[in-house]
Amino acid sequence: MTTLSFATVWGDTPSSSNFVMPASVINSGGGDMASTNYKLSSSLGDSTFGARQSSANLALSPGFWPTVIGVTQGCVLDIDGDQTISATSDGLMLLRAMLGLTGDAVTAGATVPNANARKTWQQIAPYVHLAALDLDGSGDTSAATDGVLLLRVMFGLTGSAVTQGVVAAGGRSWNDIRTYLNTYCGGNFSP
Repeated sequence: MTTLSFATVWGDTPSSSNFVMPASVINSGGGDMASTNYKLSSSLGDSTFGARQSSANLALSPGFWPTVIGVTQGCVLDIDGDQTISATSDGLMLLRAMLGLTGDAVTAGATVPNANARKTWQQIAPYVHLAALDLDGSGDTSAATDGVLLLRVMFGLTGSAVTQGVVAAGGRSWNDIRTYLNTYCGGNFSP
């Protein structure tokens, strides 16, 4: 992947030397961004940065985005960052967070021994975006519905075995849920 640093594109220094922009995102490297169809996600950089990003270390340079049309919470399933989506670690911690738990109550017995994985609530909390996990489409995220759906998917269930008894008639189908998790949440779940 070819990358350009912010200083190369805008002629000023970014607030962190860790930021780079893929050349393909910069209209082939030619000038300011002209499109208003770009969307920022809070999961942008999740795999690169270990701490929550704030306005102190993220800034949009003039001319980069003329308008930010939408900022949404990104859907992250691999919240421990071990490069594996697991029902017994990521799924369990997400379910506990859906139940309103925080701190050690979320992470106790659910973290993995991987040296590169996030292990504490302080490390994991920035990746827990519950609003993005409204899998049944009810308008809110609930452990009794969305949490059950998520765990069923993470344990390898498919089809009606995922949705039966959880999604109301006319609600989201297995295909809708799988497509969403694969497209927006980094999943690779089979039909």
